[in-house]
Amino acid sequence: MKKVMKFIKRLLQIWLIYAAIGLVILPLYHKPSVHAGDGRKGRQCTGQERIRSIDTNMDALLWRLRLIEEAEERIVLVTFDFRDDNSGQDIMSALLNAADRGVEVQILVDGMNGSLWLPTSRNFRELAAHENVEVRLYNPINLLLPWKINYRMHDKYLIADDFAYILGGRNTDDLFLGNYVESCNEDRDILVYETVPGSGSSYIQLQEYFERIWDLPCCKQYGWRAKGEGGLRSHYQEVQMKYPEVFTETEWEKETVTTEGIELCTNPMEPENKHPMLWDRLVEEMGQGGDILIQTPYIICSRTMYRDLTELCEESPGTELIINAVEGGSNPFGCTDYMNQKRKIRKTGVCICEYLGEQALHTKTILTGDHISIVGSCNLDMRSVYLDTELMLVIDSRELNASLREQAELLKQKSRKVSPDGMVVEGEGYQETEQGIGKAVFYQILRVVLIPFRHLL
Repeated sequence: MKKVMKFIKRLLQIWLIYAAIGLVILPLYHKPSVHAGDGRKGRQCTGQERIRSIDTNMDALLWRLRLIEEAEERIVLVTFDFRDDNSGQDIMSALLNAADRGVEVQILVDGMNGSLWLPTSRNFRELAAHENVEVRLYNPINLLLPWKINYRMHDKYLIADDFAYILGGRNTDDLFLGNYVESCNEDRDILVYETVPGSGSSYIQLQEYFERIWDLPCCKQYGWRAKGEGGLRSHYQEVQMKYPEVFTETEWEKETVTTEGIELCTNPMEPENKHPMLWDRLVEEMGQGGDILIQTPYIICSRTMYRDLTELCEESPGTELIINAVEGGSNPFGCTDYMNQKRKIRKTGVCICEYLGEQALHTKTILTGDHISIVGSCNLDMRSVYLDTELMLVIDSRELNASLREQAELLKQKSRKVSPDGMVVEGEGYQETEQGIGKAVFYQILRVVLIPFRHLL
């Protein structure tokens, strides 16, 4: 027995070394940039795609339910995180009802979160067992391939037939959908309506992207297809009573505004170290427009990202960055890295607006010039740039750009603005909040602990 235990202990030690090399050391290598090309070629079909910015969690839930209800042939739901909570059950029940009426439903969930939360859900098993529903997990955890664990699918979108889709930064759970919890994350989605079904350039790009990622070898069939005993059908009746506005006719033209074109920008989709294709494309677009405003939950930059941001600020002085203040941020890693890197960030020349509101920001938006808005899932961090799949929409619309700039001004009023020279000016609506002693001590410890691992954040 002692020999067996010694062998197991030695085997575990070998695996830990093996895992450390795969998880921590291999991602230190960042693939170089590649030429992003002229993205404007991807913004064809002027006027065929209309849009709506979805800026509240309640609207985000309602518009998802509307699209599911309107679908007659096919629904695609892709999400980083899917929970069996209140909003998750709302979505599941609507999807099951769609499957009952003959709609083909395809669900793709990131393999880490899908493996953690979904196997114990009777409701999800009930949905997955339906003959018209197919579920796959992107890159499920495999302990024999630890270097693959870092590469997650961070995409979030919903496609209904060929007439509309929603894409943005919201996961499928109560933190992002509905009005079920007091503490949530504020985010943004874009609803794209196809005036000519299936003909819009971004719709075609998104459909092609989904088909490719769906067929990747790393996307595995969801294994828990045994009939569940969930209560989704009865829950759907509750949804109908709770949200009657979902089940009325939608005036799509009235609810959306025109665009001059939309382009879908993506990272490579394979689970491996990535060329920063999406980051390069974003930098290219920002460099063409000027008057740059970046909104991201937090900022964790590589040397290359610092260099690019510095060059952008030189070309466009006054570039602004809206992030969560450390006191109000919901991501402790992003907050503590900001505390460590704040001087480097200021040296790029960017003006930092540290937002402190009732809820943490989770929004990923870039505004450049007076007509380009970029919205999606990509955080301004190394994980989004080099490790994860990410999607952003580049939208040519003066009306959307103006609206999002107005919203950004409201955020800046509740922020303290830190200039490149270190001068701090508080917005008229800024209300200082003291950080608890326990949280402050935890953050000081984390500031040291995360240094060797910041390339994974």
